[in-house]
Amino acid sequence: MKKNLIIFDCDGTLVNSETLYNTITSELLTEMGFEEYTPIRCIELFAGQSWSTIKGILEEKHGASIPRDLVDRYIQTANVRMDRDLVAAHGAMDVLKILKNTHSLCVASNGERGNVLKSLNMTKLMAYFDEESVFTKIQVERPKPAPDLFLFSAKQMKFEPEQCLIIEDSAAGVEAAVAAGISVIGYTGCSHDKKWQYELLKTAGATHITDDLIHILDHV
Repeated sequence: MKKNLIIFDCDGTLVNSETLYNTITSELLTEMGFEEYTPIRCIELFAGQSWSTIKGILEEKHGASIPRDLVDRYIQTANVRMDRDLVAAHGAMDVLKILKNTHSLCVASNGERGNVLKSLNMTKLMAYFDEESVFTKIQVERPKPAPDLFLFSAKQMKFEPEQCLIIEDSAAGVEAAVAAGISVIGYTGCSHDKKWQYELLKTAGATHITDDLIHILDHV
């Protein structure tokens, strides 16, 4: 079936931000004494996860309460450093420009809503969306890897799951797409280790995997 709606993840897919965000996560956890959480380790463990999910993972693993203000500090720090370090993923502008003429487009992200909107605006990718077609975890009960956000996005855009295609860089996002019954292409272009990311996305259930966004045009 022709795919009428293309659903993009934001961080690590449209915007090259996973390294930035996980570096901030590493710095905050190191301050708390969790020095094992290097930036690369945070990417491996937490890429695509919401901070509420990360908080739960850490509390369960370490038996320690993670203070609420750590989440607030993460959001504030990310908001400041986005101004300096954020860039669009290679080819994102080109592929959106082409798809905008033939498909409906939306974003479905586990990120904090303010940060997602700022990311898209700063990289000038918001030109291909509007606020009503940017969906974030705050709008659903469960974030990825649950299917809620993708199913909600498809419903709000007035498409059935089988009419949609998802572009995702994280295992959590691919698992959410599979659970939603929506075709998903894995993207490794922003990864620090493309081979590792390829295997991760393949295992999670991605039907195709590419390291260049322009190649998704072959599948729509």
